[in-house]
Amino acid sequence: MKAIRVVGCILAALQFILTFLLVYMLYVTKLVPFKIMVVVAVVLALLPIIVVIMMKGRKSAIAGMLLSVIVSGVLCYGIYFITSTNRALDDVTGNKVEVEQINVYVSADDPIDSINSAVDSGYVFGIIRNSDQEGINNVINQINGDLGKEITTAEFDSVYDLAVAFESNQIQSFIINSGMIGLLESSEQYENYSSRLKVILEKEVESQIVEKVEEAPFDKNRFCMYISGIDTFGSVNIKSRSDVNIIAVINIETRTMLLISTPRDYYVEFPNLGNRKDKLTHAGVFGIDTSMGTLEHLYDIDLSYYVRMNFTGFKAIIDELGGIDVYCENGFTGIDGDVFEAGENHLDGERALAFARERMAFLEGDRMRGNNQMTVIKAVFEKLQSSEFLSNYASIMDSLSGTFQTDMSKEEVGELVQRQLSDMKGWNIYSYSVSGSDGTDICSSVGAEAYVMYPFEEDVEYAKQLITTVLGDGTIDQDEINAFMTRND
Repeated sequence: MKAIRVVGCILAALQFILTFLLVYMLYVTKLVPFKIMVVVAVVLALLPIIVVIMMKGRKSAIAGMLLSVIVSGVLCYGIYFITSTNRALDDVTGNKVEVEQINVYVSADDPIDSINSAVDSGYVFGIIRNSDQEGINNVINQINGDLGKEITTAEFDSVYDLAVAFESNQIQSFIINSGMIGLLESSEQYENYSSRLKVILEKEVESQIVEKVEEAPFDKNRFCMYISGIDTFGSVNIKSRSDVNIIAVINIETRTMLLISTPRDYYVEFPNLGNRKDKLTHAGVFGIDTSMGTLEHLYDIDLSYYVRMNFTGFKAIIDELGGIDVYCENGFTGIDGDVFEAGENHLDGERALAFARERMAFLEGDRMRGNNQMTVIKAVFEKLQSSEFLSNYASIMDSLSGTFQTDMSKEEVGELVQRQLSDMKGWNIYSYSVSGSDGTDICSSVGAEAYVMYPFEEDVEYAKQLITTVLGDGTIDQDEINAFMTRND
């Protein structure tokens, strides 16, 4: 009996230590409201005492030991649960670093396969003047240092001018941000241009995201956030075109969220780059701060935060959630053969990505794609409030690593979670997408004409009205929004 008591007391002591660790981690992560944390701490602290009291009798001692083992197991899982959360939040929050993928290109049929051979052969390397100049200069300096001599370069005003010079053999190679190739391919003349090129050197250059200086503290109960989906797999930090451009207007007090989608081809001014006009999607190649500045200028708002994700993260999150359910008003078949029935569709990560990226199947083109993207975001948000999220919480948090990026601090995320856990109120989520007319115009980053969408001013003004209403505690109606969007159909 004495041995049983000793073992029981040891188990109780271990249980108390695990309780202390769990409560401490809850306090540090700040994801649980303080009142709830105090209640949890008191209850868990009493359990080891109860186990010790149960050591008086043989049968009660055995029951107490069993209770202690079960509680300790639950505490261990809770610690793992919180550790996963903390690790994921450390990885995705407060991230202010972007990566430029700088490549050195030659023609696909060029026998040259290294930078050394290209330099020895007397190649002239083209670069774009004033475009990602710092990153390009860093790479050139690295190359010069490695080779012990300076390479010969020629500067051009645009990627289009550079391509023309390359095709006419004025230059035999060029050094460029890989995202600029995607911009060039938006011009019909250079469609699928990357298939005609070969990379002989790859370099990644890190840069700090330019922080916006707030003129005054903003209301953390009412704010606008930029949601960017970049058109890459792999690292989320890569500067790349933004295919998804959604503004989330959030009012925590009224539990209202408005999602506003702006087509990727919207022809807009880039204030960060001297107000020159270009497609919205091209802003992402110059950094997320350029995308945010462009949307702030378009809608006359302040974007307090951003969330950026890539296709890898998109698929992983949805698969970990067990898929999502989306409603499709009219069935369609995607360009890759994916069939989506009219009505409810249950989608895994792969099919959800196909659903969100499709535009060729619709007369409305990119506007319908934007609507579908918002449908997917709403479905994910609803799933995050369900039991599937709680049952797969740890694995979901692990899947966030490397696939999401936000400038929200861990403390700010914690505050939002605490607010939600405090009352568990549901959210009213609305969606709206602006539209425009088709056209062809000069895209400044390309230096050539490409397809663009000219904004409908009345659509932009209506978006501004909706934003003002949501931030001002007013009410909006989805039926009225839908009627406005279909007024000219």
